Amino acid sequence: MLPLNCSAHSQAAEVATASLLLLECGLGTLGNAVALWTFFFRLKVWKPYAVYLLNLVLADLLLAACLPFHAAFYLRQKRWDPGHAPCQALLFLRALCRGAGLAFLTAVTLDRYLRVVHSRLRVNALSLRAAWGISGLVWLLMAGLTHQSAFLSEAECPSSEPREESSFHRLWQEALFFVQFILPFGLILFCSAGILRTLRKRLREPDKQPKLRRARALVGAVVVLFVLCFLPCFVARILLAASRGARSCGLLTAAVHAADVTGSLTYMQGVLNPVVYCFSSPAFRHSYRKLFYTLTLRARRLPAETPGWDLRDSDS
Repeated sequence: MLPLNCSAHSQAAEVATASLLLLECGLGTLGNAVALWTFFFRLKVWKPYAVYLLNLVLADLLLAACLPFHAAFYLRQKRWDPGHAPCQALLFLRALCRGAGLAFLTAVTLDRYLRVVHSRLRVNALSLRAAWGISGLVWLLMAGLTHQSAFLSEAECPSSEPREESSFHRLWQEALFFVQFILPFGLILFCSAGILRTLRKRLREPDKQPKLRRARALVGAVVVLFVLCFLPCFVARILLAASRGARSCGLLTAAVHAADVTGSLTYMQGVLNPVVYCFSSPAFRHSYRKLFYTLTLRARRLPAETPGWDLRDSDS
């Protein structure tokens, strides 16, 4: 039988995890704040996919707000000082926003699939009101699926140490994580294959090539994003579950550290989602290009130079 304190702390793993979380918080907040500004001040044409993208931005911003607290937990060698109720609220918000982000990313892919592969279906004429209704249902569904995070006991929240006995809440969280990876990833791969088959047939038409190539790039970006962010953690969780049956303290400790580091990569989704936005609309490309120019020019500006730069976007 494994002792309750089988897993030893690893400063390297905990510092690496906390550093990734803080980096993801900073970059994710900046990228999604620019996207939110673009939605309200630059986006002129609203379609259902834009509604899903806006909800994805909101989920990423809320998730980024959770990451500094999560990083502090690792920097304190997995000790949580604020109390039990804040821990429950934080874990619920984190699980809700990560699940909602996956759901809306899948919704964007499904929308593209229907518009490209089945362009004559009536569902493609979905109104904005219906898209908002679907978005509200997604939030409610994810809240129902992740509400178990708000009922973890004081021994389980926020400790991630391996234990011999797993509660229903822990088992539900593990099962939900695997389903949230397998189901959206399966749908994304299915839709991507259908879109790419259709695009190969239509790329012969010169006037449609730019639009179809952007759609293909969007599909590719979503697939790569999903693989980079979630596949390492998925594999690490499987290895962690297998190591619990091996009855080896060293193996279990290594699996826990690997799960911690790869788990922090799942929040990289909020950093990489702006790539999806850029392929979705020229308005986002304009905003991110302007931000890049501003940051680059400020970094290169010498103290003796006079202020004032004429920033122009090639799309304008």
